[in-house]
Amino acid sequence: MMIPTNHAANRRSRINRVKGFTIVEVMVIMAVVGMLALTVSFVVPDRNDDETAESARVLYERIRYAREYALVRHAVLGLRIDNGHTYRFLEFTDGRWQNISHRGLRRTELDTNIEISVEAGDLELLQQDDTDLNEVFAVEDDDLGTRSDDDEPPSEPTPQLFIFGSGDLPPFELFVRNVGLLGEPVSWQIASTDGVDIELKRDVGRED
Repeated sequence: MMIPTNHAANRRSRINRVKGFTIVEVMVIMAVVGMLALTVSFVVPDRNDDETAESARVLYERIRYAREYALVRHAVLGLRIDNGHTYRFLEFTDGRWQNISHRGLRRTELDTNIEISVEAGDLELLQQDDTDLNEVFAVEDDDLGTRSDDDEPPSEPTPQLFIFGSGDLPPFELFVRNVGLLGEPVSWQIASTDGVDIELKRDVGRED
């Protein structure tokens, strides 16, 4: 029986094509798997990060709104943080701090995993304001509830961050952190270096 002389050559060619296709197939599969992993990371973001970012964004917008509120009414406002998980805006009226019932500035309680802290600077940039700073700071926590007039409610605790009628604030750094045990720590920063421009950004590289 005669075997064509090109039979062996054709067989080797088919083997080479099969080997080449297998390598390409593996490379394509690896590329697809990598793209799917990247897609999943964007489609299913970390819940802790989302929750912290949203809490920081809402607080940032409310501080800006409180600033406009104070400017329009030439009022003295303050941000009070209670127990690290609750914040509220107060107004200094009739010689005492009072809660604000306005919808956008009411008391807000965050998830127990979310913690807020603030570090405010001095008030040198606010000295040009018409507000009597001595009067504002006259109410101390130790004096709460000591008023004799039964019809007049006691003053609320002094806020940690002040917003004056001129729209100015002291330089400050405010941190919104997720302190839950699961996942990597997540922290966002709301800050102003001059008391005018306020910035919201992801806090990176801060050591506690």
